Amino acid sequence: MTTGIVWLALLLSGCQPLGYSADNDLPPEPAAAELAEPLEPAHDFALSTLDGDTVRLSNLRGRWVLINFWATWCAPCRDEMPYLDRLAADHANQLSVLAVNMREPKTTVRAFVEEFDLHLPILVAPDDATLLAYYVRGLPVSVLIDPDGMVTQRIVGPIQPGFVEAEMGNCDAC
Repeated sequence: MTTGIVWLALLLSGCQPLGYSADNDLPPEPAAAELAEPLEPAHDFALSTLDGDTVRLSNLRGRWVLINFWATWCAPCRDEMPYLDRLAADHANQLSVLAVNMREPKTTVRAFVEEFDLHLPILVAPDDATLLAYYVRGLPVSVLIDPDGMVTQRIVGPIQPGFVEAEMGNCDAC
C-alpha cells in the first residue's frame, strides 16, 4: 500500500521517472487527442480484475481495445465512467473497454463500481512499466488500440462521446 501511495504522490506531483534529469528529456505530453505517429505496438500487460481474474492485452487482438486509466477521486473520471460502461455494452462485438484503476484499495473501487452499476472490466494494480509505457502522468488517460494491436490514439482528459466510435469507423483495414 505504501508503494501505491508513493506512486500516486509522484504521479500527482509531476515527478519524473527514474533516468530522466530534466522535463525536456521526457517525451512530450500528448495533446487532448493525439494520433500516435507512426503507429506503435501497444505495450502488453496482464492485470488482475477486481474479481480476481486476469486480463492479458495481447489476448484481445482482433478487436478494438480502449484502455482507460482512472481513479475514484478524479472528477472527470467519475463523469466519464457511465459513458465508458455504455460504450463497452453498445459495442461489445468489436470493442473491449478496460478500466484500469490507479492502485486504490479494492474496497474503495468495489464501492465505486456498485455506486455506478458498472459492468465493464475493472483492472487493478497496474505496474510501473505499464503506466510509463502509456504515458500516464495525470488522469484520466485513455489509449485506443486497433485490432492489430497498434496504438492509434492517446486521449488526455475525458473522452468526448462519439470520439471512439468515429475512430473505429475511420479504420480502413477493419
